[in-house]
Amino acid sequence: MTAQHLATQGVVRNICSTNSTIWEQKFMIDGIYTAYLSGQAGQAMAMFVFRSGAVAGADIAGLTYSGSYTTNEGRVVGEIVYRMPKGSVSITGASFEEPSGEIAVPFDFPEVLNPNETYRISTPIGPLNAKFHKNVEFAE
Repeated sequence: MTAQHLATQGVVRNICSTNSTIWEQKFMIDGIYTAYLSGQAGQAMAMFVFRSGAVAGADIAGLTYSGSYTTNEGRVVGEIVYRMPKGSVSITGASFEEPSGEIAVPFDFPEVLNPNETYRISTPIGPLNAKFHKNVEFAE
């Protein structure tokens, strides 16, 4: 696999022949974020970590999120996956008598998230709005 191929997958690991150093590509979006989410049926807060093409998070209801992303021309494009538990109601208004299967949510954000901007996210179970605040920026 070439570094070019891995770069398109969001993570670059390259062994430099001169000094055998391993490095990962850093993206502008990389960091730890608080996300303030609202939907037709309610509001939520979640924390997300974006790092080197991977994203993971959890919200105050106990849901966990995982996914990946790439960057291209100032945009961050990816997908986050989560599951709704039995007997739950999403902030989008969707209710689940049984546990859901994986719910995959595509996203397309600017590479630098503006904390004053509200981003619309279309999910398979309904739309939601999100604001992101970057709490931690990873050192290079």
